[in-house]
Amino acid sequence: MARRRDFDDEPSLFDLPLDGPAAVAEEPAPDAAAGGPVEWDAAEEEEPAPFDHAGGAEGVAAAARRREPAPLSARYLGGLADLAVHLALAVALLFGSRLLGVEAGLADWPAIAFFLLVFSFLYHVLPLAFWGQTPGMAWAGLVARSAGDANLSFSQTARRWLGALLAAALLGLPALLAAGGGRSLADRLSDSDTFLA
Repeated sequence: MARRRDFDDEPSLFDLPLDGPAAVAEEPAPDAAAGGPVEWDAAEEEEPAPFDHAGGAEGVAAAARRREPAPLSARYLGGLADLAVHLALAVALLFGSRLLGVEAGLADWPAIAFFLLVFSFLYHVLPLAFWGQTPGMAWAGLVARSAGDANLSFSQTARRWLGALLAAALLGLPALLAAGGGRSLADRLSDSDTFLA
């Protein structure tokens, strides 16, 4: 049988107070010059700056100041790339129906248009909400951010989609609002900005 050693300076589990750390009597810290152990105070440590993936640990506000507004040419490239995806889907839909032996008539166009509208909504809203860019924007090197370099909300992405629909319906003319580093119609409707990624 093992012998229990008696330690005078260490309390046992049942000798500890139940009131928490305030009930423990604090001993004065030994002087560092006397050769005793030096206590570390965690309160004296500095808080690290928040990490920003775009620019290190300088903070989100500094990253927002560094971003350049998207030029008009990059906005048109991103919009045309997104439009090409939509047109490719429409062609694949019509070609696929023809392969299945179904000829799309004039009465079928509202259903096809509704399908393309739903696809367009999901194509824009989900990637913008999660990553801040559609596939076309990613290809053109663009990213959309809310005020303070925050991610877009679903409401903002839906309004950006409406702005993109209006711009496509007006043959891209509303994008001219962004000439010279300004904000496009989609930016204004959604209260967001488009930057170079």
